[in-house]
Amino acid sequence: MADIEAKLRVIIADRIEKLVLPSGIPSTLEELQTVVKETFDISDEFSLQYFDSEFEDYFTLHKSDEIKHKDTVKVVYAEHITLNLVPLDECTDNSFLQHSTDAESTASNVDSSAGQSSSQDTIILSNRSATERCQPWPKQYPVPQFAFETEMILERATEDFKKNGTLLTNARVKSDILETLAKTIYTYTAYPSSAQISDVAEALVKKYPFLKEHGSFSGYYGWQQSIKYKMANYCTKLRGYGVPEVMCNALKRKRPADQKSTKNVKKPRKAELNYLPPYPAGEDEESQEQERIQLLSEVMKRDNNKLIKDKMAKTFAHRRKKIVNQSPSIEDIKARWPALFEASHIQDEFQRITMVQLDSKFMSKLDEHTPRLLKRFHSKGGSMGLQLQAIILMAPSNPSIDMSRGLVIRCLMVYLGESTDQLLKEILTKTNVTGPGCSKHDDLQSQEQCNQDIGIVVEGIKVLTALGTFSRACSLLIGLAYALNLAYPKEIRQTLEVFQKLFLELDCSKLSPKLNTLKNKLLA
Repeated sequence: MADIEAKLRVIIADRIEKLVLPSGIPSTLEELQTVVKETFDISDEFSLQYFDSEFEDYFTLHKSDEIKHKDTVKVVYAEHITLNLVPLDECTDNSFLQHSTDAESTASNVDSSAGQSSSQDTIILSNRSATERCQPWPKQYPVPQFAFETEMILERATEDFKKNGTLLTNARVKSDILETLAKTIYTYTAYPSSAQISDVAEALVKKYPFLKEHGSFSGYYGWQQSIKYKMANYCTKLRGYGVPEVMCNALKRKRPADQKSTKNVKKPRKAELNYLPPYPAGEDEESQEQERIQLLSEVMKRDNNKLIKDKMAKTFAHRRKKIVNQSPSIEDIKARWPALFEASHIQDEFQRITMVQLDSKFMSKLDEHTPRLLKRFHSKGGSMGLQLQAIILMAPSNPSIDMSRGLVIRCLMVYLGESTDQLLKEILTKTNVTGPGCSKHDDLQSQEQCNQDIGIVVEGIKVLTALGTFSRACSLLIGLAYALNLAYPKEIRQTLEVFQKLFLELDCSKLSPKLNTLKNKLLA
């Protein structure tokens, strides 16, 4: 073909052109696109489609050998995406949130009560970058819409399957399906777990049963493996575009001692949605550093919380880059970002990272589980039962809601086999969280008075003071773990995972045996 002249009919928008190729059709698609671009002076990004005589329709051109002399190709310009940004004041009326929740509910067959709960727990922060994620992993994965030609083939395959049970085996269709799935998965996470990949494969085969595989027990094991490798390839592609969430794990960016693909991998481990977001459009490290320096002076001024809040949101990507990639000391973070160590800004930061409201979610779920937790504590026997009863008897006959919350958390630690002393006063080392510092008292009323000065200490540095209640301190403790990218200390890991997975419902599908047993008993 290379030595024979070829001619192609080229459709460009509303005009039809003839393309003469003296050396024949190029051997690669990229070369053909370059010839089309230069011949017809096309400046915008585009793809090519070819006319298939069998189906009498246009299909995406993947290889140049799919066309021949006197075939017709169509230039399809890349679609421009327009984002309609809704101010916070307008979207708090629940109309915008309810629309999003309803759409997700319809796609994933989630019951309406779960949808309403989602709309209450997740809101959109003002000044949020368009590149930040805003939705957690869905309870049921909604299969996305594929390319036009793929949808057409799937529709016809559906009819064939209904008539005679024919399975579809089309390599080109599979390629487009995997590409689209990878892009959709990335909108939730760059590093999906095996369970999440299984959810995607199962949802795909459930919607399109003719994609099931012979010889597979589940019918979609091969799809699981293909999605896994496609996600790895897609992340490699994003690395070429400089996406920080995947760039940070490139071998050349690791320290010499960590230059192994499985060593010191930086990825979300506590269901963080925006773990390492890219800089907003028009911003870079230098401009964001200038914003940080301005923020230092703004923190010194009075009645300036709104401006500080805006600048904290604007510099979110810069802050995450430094904290995640460099793992600075708490003292250094406090010197560079003093506003981050205020309760209101910790809650904002937690919401930017997870899209969950920290304090309200934590307290509401703690209150919801309190009756069943107290029932479990009262029914416990043996030495653990005696310890639980001793804590319960410390409370007055009519305890306040804050006192009840503190009591439940203390009993919960004992129930999980962990010592309250580890949370209340021990100071831990780097990458570990410490508990609020407060001396123990003989009764909860004395403890309540102490709680007025309760604080949190990390790496021997007092980072928060005057938090008011023990339960609020525990809530902000989790907020700090996310904001500062800290790991849970093993001495109180179970308790902190209850805070995260049962109270905040983050990564609640992945539970340890002990937490899974507790969850089942609470839901029984």
